[in-house]
Amino acid sequence: MNLRRALAFPVLVAAVALPCAVRGDDTQSLVEARAGSMAVILAVPHDGAEPVPGVPPRSGGTTVRDLHSGLLATRTADLIEGRTGRRPYLLIARFSRKYIDANRAADEAVDSPEALPAYRAYHAQLASFVAQVRQQYPGGAILIDVHGQGAEAGTVFRGTRDGLTAKALVARHGEDAILGPSSLIGMLRAMGHTVHPAAPGMREDKRFGGGYTVATYGSHHSNGIDAVQLEFGKRMRDDPRAAEDFATAILGFEQAYLTVPKAQGR
Repeated sequence: MNLRRALAFPVLVAAVALPCAVRGDDTQSLVEARAGSMAVILAVPHDGAEPVPGVPPRSGGTTVRDLHSGLLATRTADLIEGRTGRRPYLLIARFSRKYIDANRAADEAVDSPEALPAYRAYHAQLASFVAQVRQQYPGGAILIDVHGQGAEAGTVFRGTRDGLTAKALVARHGEDAILGPSSLIGMLRAMGHTVHPAAPGMREDKRFGGGYTVATYGSHHSNGIDAVQLEFGKRMRDDPRAAEDFATAILGFEQAYLTVPKAQGR
């Protein structure tokens, strides 16, 4: 199949609809998805280690794994469930970034059309989760795209394209919702973590300012939700205790800015 022609199909076409080297069951095994019970989605595009059957590695682009970003997200979801009885939605790409970069548009994400079904399975599931939380939590929901960065081991970088992908959140609550004391990075900062941006008026680091996922599903689109990319340094991803702080930050943000169902509230 010609790659240019294959990419003409909408991204969210069901993966199993295309004839390719990856069978439907294989494709689904490369995407780990678990529905949640709160207005929070954790997505992890770059911690996978699995090859895509029948697909050669990509010849260009970034292929480095965001090691332990999936473990951080999973531990965080488990801790939140243990504390509250509720759980974030969780989506983890198990395919290696060597074959697919799930945080890129399709024409940049793969070199081979045979890799498209796994890519589309990931984004179809993410789109489904976004639609579910939009319907269930009309007062607001958030997608947190969990990444790892190697530039500054002790820093967590926020990426919202300088507030664009959290447009609805900022409109409701002002810049405090993405930078203030009850924001995600505000709470991490209060717990002793270095964050960027760290002060009003600071712009996001262009290296980590928000990629394809937050740009595609953010609330600047009429069918999106507030979306924030968090880039965790190696020190936090390697520390099992970091999930405690991340869970606390999410729950603090939820209490300040999201609607907690009364029957399930803390």
